[in-house]
Amino acid sequence: MNKIIRHKKEKCVACNRCIKHCPIKEANVSSLEDDKMSVIVDDDKCISCGACIDACHHGARNFLDDTKQFFEDLANGEPISIMIAPAIRTNFKEGEWRRFITWFRELGIQKVFDVSLGADICTWVHVRYLQRHRSPHFITQPCPAIVNYVLLHKNELLKHLSPVHSPMLCTAIYMRKHEHINTKIAALSPCIAKASEFSQTGEIQYNVTFRELRKYIERNNITLPTAEGDFDSQQSGLGSVFPMPGGLKENVSHYLGHSIRIDESEGESVVYKALDEYAKQLPSTAKLPNVFDVLSCPDGCNMGTGCDIGKVNIFDVNTDMYARKHDSTEFAKNKAYLDQLFEMFDKTLRQEDFIRQYKPMPIRPIPVTDAEIEKAMTALGKFTDEERNFDCGACGYDSCLEMATAIAKNINTPYNCLEKSHKDTKEKHTEIRENVQNFNKTLTDITYVKELTQKINEDMHDITSAINAYNHMVSDAESIALQVNLISLNASIEAARVGSRGNAFGIVAEEIRRLAKVSKDSAKKTREAASKANSAIDSVNSTVVEISDGVKEAYENIENVYNKIKED
Repeated sequence: MNKIIRHKKEKCVACNRCIKHCPIKEANVSSLEDDKMSVIVDDDKCISCGACIDACHHGARNFLDDTKQFFEDLANGEPISIMIAPAIRTNFKEGEWRRFITWFRELGIQKVFDVSLGADICTWVHVRYLQRHRSPHFITQPCPAIVNYVLLHKNELLKHLSPVHSPMLCTAIYMRKHEHINTKIAALSPCIAKASEFSQTGEIQYNVTFRELRKYIERNNITLPTAEGDFDSQQSGLGSVFPMPGGLKENVSHYLGHSIRIDESEGESVVYKALDEYAKQLPSTAKLPNVFDVLSCPDGCNMGTGCDIGKVNIFDVNTDMYARKHDSTEFAKNKAYLDQLFEMFDKTLRQEDFIRQYKPMPIRPIPVTDAEIEKAMTALGKFTDEERNFDCGACGYDSCLEMATAIAKNINTPYNCLEKSHKDTKEKHTEIRENVQNFNKTLTDITYVKELTQKINEDMHDITSAINAYNHMVSDAESIALQVNLISLNASIEAARVGSRGNAFGIVAEEIRRLAKVSKDSAKKTREAASKANSAIDSVNSTVVEISDGVKEAYENIENVYNKIKED
């Protein structure tokens, strides 16, 4: 398929509106990359209906058409003729779009045709087909998104797809076969999906959408000529109302009345489901209409995907459509002209020239097993029936089962489930609350440690003071021992002086000296022990200070974290 729908990853916020509105869920692939969710387009499965572009509020989806290439080729002298879809009458003011014709001729456009004439041809072939075939049952195909849906995803409907070319293709064939136009052909179009139709058939080379045409004129500050131009083709009939919902039905019913049943369905939210229901009825056609007139855009081609919707009012559109219908059918001369138009077609055109041969391009759905879907449900944290049928739709799918299936197909991720995010957030909050409680307990414990450390500091200070006092006492003992030793020495001298009569006193003096020495030695050892005790106390004090500082810093850090968590 053509790569028509473009995705701007930088603008995608993964809101899933594109998935929700897309009739082909597998055409959207959600992925998580660099912690950013985004939804990209699978070009092979996209039918170019453009529903995602209208659904996107962030400008992440857009489309490509041939406007730029068309004007470049025209400027380079490429011979080009154009056809203009009848929806131009509702997308631009009457005088404005006629001035386009004059402007295009000035740029070198050779011929200008009205697709309304091709719509008349399309109606003519349908009417003759219905008259020739008894009780036919077919689906109309002017909408290329519908055709793409059948060619890619619903091949069982192919034999019921109308064989008649769309109005644009009928116009192109008429231009080439009956007006002998051999230039390239550009279509001024309200539809982005027309590019795929043109690529599949090769009859038209450029799809120039109304939206991009307006942007081109505004961007290049183009002033249109004042003269109003006109088509090279003959006057059309009722084909000008083709762009409205049920436009083909209006045309066919005008000629065949109520002799056949024609149902209609418009809008991507209902038409593809209706086509699926159509397929379920087969092979029986008992309940099917003769003609099923379908369009992907809910308001028809007048407000198609290639239109500047913001500048188109549905009531203005409908007023114009019904006025045109009135003008084409109410007056006797116009009724006569419509009959004459068909008579001319019968004489000059060959119905088989306007029959299309389809080439199916089946896309096989991604197969998944029940086990893979069950695994996806587990990844989503869905275990109960209530959880598995939550069906909030925030993921873009209608049900949790569809979401699990998409995950099993690897086109979505559990991270894209809103309910799972809520549950994960709730669990995280529970974890945070538990952490807050743990922090609170830790703060209490650290406060207690801090108080114990302070108490140790105070006790060590008392011990240090006691040892210092003890050191003073040791110093006094050493001084007394020194004095005693001097006294015993003097006593020994005096005992020696008095001879034998002082022997006993000498013995006493010697004993006193020995005791003084013992006292001195004990005092020395006590001082050494006290010195070691002071060193140990200094080391303990240093360690306690480090512990105290560490506890204080830890307390402050935990308190900051605790306050931050409470704020969050």
